[in-house]
Amino acid sequence: MKVLVATRASQGARRGDYDHCVTGELVWMLEPCPASLRNPAGKCGCGRSFEGMSSHRSTTTALVREIPELTRADFAAALRASFDAQGWCPCCCAQPVDEAVDGLIAAAARWPEGAVIERRLNVLSLRAQLPSPRGNAG
Repeated sequence: MKVLVATRASQGARRGDYDHCVTGELVWMLEPCPASLRNPAGKCGCGRSFEGMSSHRSTTTALVREIPELTRADFAAALRASFDAQGWCPCCCAQPVDEAVDGLIAAAARWPEGAVIERRLNVLSLRAQLPSPRGNAG
């Protein structure tokens, strides 16, 4: 299954880039706050960042990675555990886990493996394409 993971690749290409995640950890996207909706490049980075499921930190770049042994159930369990560890109430504070998982899987599926993705609110864009570890683009 293709998923988004934290990466340092292409960090610094944009003003306001940052990477506080663990490289390779699964990431998800927090709903943008009102300040970020008004200005995604502003002080609050929630409209341009990906959140690490393990580190609970943020990065402005994510890498599309194929993890064949990862199942949808495993992915959902990881996101649910991340929400639980951070004290997110899955009924109203964060997007419902199943909905978030479906959205993340769909987002990753749109891109070839090795794509470095950036985010502006709910729009994901290709920032760079790294060589696939399997020797092809997807």
